Amino acid sequence: MVNPSAGGRGLLVACLVASCGHPDAPQGNAHEDGKRTDAAVEPPLETVAKAVSPASPSAAFEGDAIARELEILDASNAESPTDFLLDLPGSAGLSIDGAADVVPKGAMSVGTPQHGRLHQGIALPPNPALYTRRHPSRSYGSTQTIRTIQTAMTTLRKTKGIRTEVLIGDISLPGGGPISPHVSHQSGRDIDIRLVLAAGLDRSTIPVQADQVDWNATWQLVHSFLETGRVTYVFLSHSRQELLHAAALRAGIHPKVVDRWFQWPQRGASPGIIRHEDGHRAHVHIRLGCAPGEPQCSGL
Repeated sequence: MVNPSAGGRGLLVACLVASCGHPDAPQGNAHEDGKRTDAAVEPPLETVAKAVSPASPSAAFEGDAIARELEILDASNAESPTDFLLDLPGSAGLSIDGAADVVPKGAMSVGTPQHGRLHQGIALPPNPALYTRRHPSRSYGSTQTIRTIQTAMTTLRKTKGIRTEVLIGDISLPGGGPISPHVSHQSGRDIDIRLVLAAGLDRSTIPVQADQVDWNATWQLVHSFLETGRVTYVFLSHSRQELLHAAALRAGIHPKVVDRWFQWPQRGASPGIIRHEDGHRAHVHIRLGCAPGEPQCSGL
């Protein structure tokens, strides 16, 4: 069992990425038939705010989870790139450790995602070749977070060939701390990203229906982040995990590796990096671990 610390989970992800093509990858969370049972039916989203302890991995919203998800995915303040902008050069060849000349050092996560702050926060820079920022004033992160986004999105565009618009939502405020309507997003290492839209939809669409999502492209997006080795959790509603799970298998990831990554078809306290959290039907919430050199960063 890997210790669920930032370093442990980063090592776990790195090991799993390396073993994707090997049939002898370690078994994890295997299930007999892959079918959902009555016990796995997703309950109604909660409408009462949760009490979250500093050690809890919860990414819950304050108040009505459905209404809050619609609020945080409202793209009325988003940048407006046109299709040709995706062909502009942007951050090609970045790596986490090789991006120091692009992303400044010194921005650090302090405390936990639910009770923390951001020291010398860095704004996610405009980069229409890679992504669209939904609300730039709410898109500040640690050095590690901004580098990870640049790296993952470069992989998605340059290596995996996905051209569809990716809308990045809330990360943190410039100094971190409480940011409505979230319980977390306080220390610069939580990233909200809208699920990649299916072809033909208006770019302002909030994909609350499963058929509004390009699941293959969404898997490539999530996988690009997992490959960095910096991800602690990916929050996604249980009812949507099945579709993402299937997309991972279609992409050729070994079933034993997919089972280790996903909580589905289990739920509750079951292990898995990709796990359920209320209010995450139209977006994924990616949480990074603490970076080396962040002595005051803590919690999952």
